[in-house]
Amino acid sequence: MRWPASTALLLTLPLMAGPGAPAMAQDARIATQTETSSLDPHFALVGANQAVAQHIFDPIIGSDADLRPVPGLTSVTNPQPDVWEFRIRDGAVFSDGTPVTAEDIRFSLERMPKVPNSPAPFIRMQAAVTSMEVVDSRTIRLHSRGADPAVVLNAMTAYVVPEHVAKDATTADFNSGRAAVGSGPWRFVSWQPGAQLVLERNDRYWGPKPDFARATIRPIASDAARMAALLSGDVDLIDNVPPGDIARLRADGKVAITASPSSRIIYLALDQGNEVTPFVTARDGKPLAVNPLRDARVRQALSLAINRDAIVERVLQRSGHPTGQLAVKGQVGFDEALAAPAFDLAQAKRLLAEAGYPDGFRITLHSPNNRYVEDDKTSQAVAQFWTRLGIDARVEVMPSNVFFTRAGKREFSAFLIGFGHTTGDSWLGLSQVLHSFDGKGYGGLNRGRYSNPAFDALIDQARTVPDADARGALLRQAQEIAFHQDAAILPLHVPDNVWAHRANLRYEGGVDEGTLAQHLHPAQ
Repeated sequence: MRWPASTALLLTLPLMAGPGAPAMAQDARIATQTETSSLDPHFALVGANQAVAQHIFDPIIGSDADLRPVPGLTSVTNPQPDVWEFRIRDGAVFSDGTPVTAEDIRFSLERMPKVPNSPAPFIRMQAAVTSMEVVDSRTIRLHSRGADPAVVLNAMTAYVVPEHVAKDATTADFNSGRAAVGSGPWRFVSWQPGAQLVLERNDRYWGPKPDFARATIRPIASDAARMAALLSGDVDLIDNVPPGDIARLRADGKVAITASPSSRIIYLALDQGNEVTPFVTARDGKPLAVNPLRDARVRQALSLAINRDAIVERVLQRSGHPTGQLAVKGQVGFDEALAAPAFDLAQAKRLLAEAGYPDGFRITLHSPNNRYVEDDKTSQAVAQFWTRLGIDARVEVMPSNVFFTRAGKREFSAFLIGFGHTTGDSWLGLSQVLHSFDGKGYGGLNRGRYSNPAFDALIDQARTVPDADARGALLRQAQEIAFHQDAAILPLHVPDNVWAHRANLRYEGGVDEGTLAQHLHPAQ
């Protein structure tokens, strides 16, 4: 069974074996590019945080290797079109030994959208669920607005915390470990932000127990330092292997590579909500009376000026592929006909002139420098392409914890970011990244404030359609509007997931890109 994931972690593992027995790992060391900003599983719906959450906490429902819902902490039935009944499995307890109850699920769902200062709030379940009914200690019914498969999709990233521990807990209490009690495969030992997270195997876990007794999770943002730690034997597994180093690692007999397609889209978000945007000016630095990014022709010009094939070839070293949509191949809603925009500098210049900017303008592109594969280099490449368009393009990069806080406050005009799908259905991503922000559950990750009523209507309609073919047709129509017509965001590419680890280990890599201790095993 696989669980929805993102990124995060560092582990350490000497392998030990008894006479005649297979090697058994006692300690695991994993180095990850990005550190979580909190151990509170409801603080931020971003990849690094969610990966750590999956070690300590269970989501309401599980997912398989294709990110489709499967039984996990609970199983689900749909007795009526607008009723979803979740039943907690036998023997499910928190790491402190107390049973997981329906009241804990109710409490967790009520807490999720209310965590203060969240840079990426968990509001999407709020849009799907109209009421909750605790049937008995192990059963809860969620009522939706009509038939709404999004209830189950959202449950895949709705983490359950014990009410008796978390009722009065703050995010700081989770970070200190006082409230970091879950029903997942690991239990909290200690966390030193910037240094390491230490976990121990949760022997009360209802599912398959991890192969390692202990896991140490350390962030190493530098690609070179992360690689050096693996090659020197200081760590056993690293994520986000730099594309240019993959061939060298494959030739090293002490190291093995695990690679898989990704479910993450790397894209550029553009501020369309503000009449004047902070990081776009005239070329001489003087303020502009209007925000040019609100004009679809400008956004289309910026998109056509980017040579996505060149970025994948030169920056990613062919470890990924260009894209022109938010869905990934195999998902409900993926559109085979919606290809990545072809590089067309001449047409881009015509559109920019038509929009009233024949001489361009000045723009700053913001980017994290330790969250996605070659994120800072990708941003630099985009700025170079925009310079050829006649734009005075500048790049400002920063650590991901700073970046996501500022992006959540909508401080940027243009920024590089990613969205990692946690389900095999693109509705969830489209409803969060591109649906108009309403503060009630839709558009929670729509930081650029794109808004089109026709797009929203299709997303709203698809919400209550359970048939995958009919649902997919509506989602493809919505994507046609968002990407072909509006250039709502500018999709760039889908990177491959690549991990490197000691050759005597095996890692269960998947499309969910998670770096999880429970996916690391001794090689058989």
